[in-house]
Amino acid sequence: MKILIHDERADALDFLLGGVVNYGYRAGIAKDRAGIRSMLADERYDVVLANGSYEELDPEQRLQMKSLPAFIIGITQSKRGEEAKDPAVDLYLHRPFLASRLRLALGMPAGT
Repeated sequence: MKILIHDERADALDFLLGGVVNYGYRAGIAKDRAGIRSMLADERYDVVLANGSYEELDPEQRLQMKSLPAFIIGITQSKRGEEAKDPAVDLYLHRPFLASRLRLALGMPAGT
């Protein structure tokens, strides 16, 4: 499985990368949201694991993200209500979370 990772926090990026690579997954790292879009245009990823939301994307870019065959996992600081969830995101992980929660999320098939 190939995973695209983006997180502005260096400590979180190290945690996510370690949690992915140590379990045999391949990973690419995007420095920013523009990097995410660029990397997704160049390569196929099974999962996008990123913090923040995709609200700053224009409607066409949001539609493109939602139409990707990748399973999109969003990372947030705290639990958000259903009404606040981004429709481009398939699953949210709420900080702080354990590596076991990350592994469980990565084991979920798309569409669940």
